[in-house]
Amino acid sequence: MKKLWFLGLGLSLLLVGCSDAGSDEGAKEEAAKSSEENTNAAGDLMDFYLNLTTTVNGTDIDLNGYEAAVGGEEPPTGDELKTLKDSAAASAEESAKAVEGIEIPEGLDDYQKDLEEFKSTLAESYTMKAEALKQEGEADLSAADEKMMEAENQIKAILEKADLVSSSLMNDLNG
Repeated sequence: MKKLWFLGLGLSLLLVGCSDAGSDEGAKEEAAKSSEENTNAAGDLMDFYLNLTTTVNGTDIDLNGYEAAVGGEEPPTGDELKTLKDSAAASAEESAKAVEGIEIPEGLDDYQKDLEEFKSTLAESYTMKAEALKQEGEADLSAADEKMMEAENQIKAILEKADLVSSSLMNDLNG
């Protein structure tokens, strides 16, 4: 009887050991799948960011030119300033539309809400710049620049959440 009992105990331990090994493998497979999904999401997020900055850099050229000229040693005046200002306002409007038109990849479902908020904030900053540039007199872009800084902080938080190195949106769009 004791032999049968030891045999039963041995089989029980063997089955428990096998079932634990299977759960370890399942956990390892789940961790590998999760890691792969994070890697795919990180790649999709970088593609989104690079697409956004490339697209906006194609539309905000005149805005950047205006800001550089006004911040230079000898800022433009008169008709030259008006021409630069008008071009910059149109450029800012196009940039806002471009940001709104950027599609968020399907693989970024976990970041969808944050990315929509980021896009909205960034587009709003460009809209604010366009409105300020359409005003008579010297354009005050400080509120729009603060909104741009808010967008930069949002994208930094998103990138960090995805375990990516954060980037400077201001540098990437103005550089």
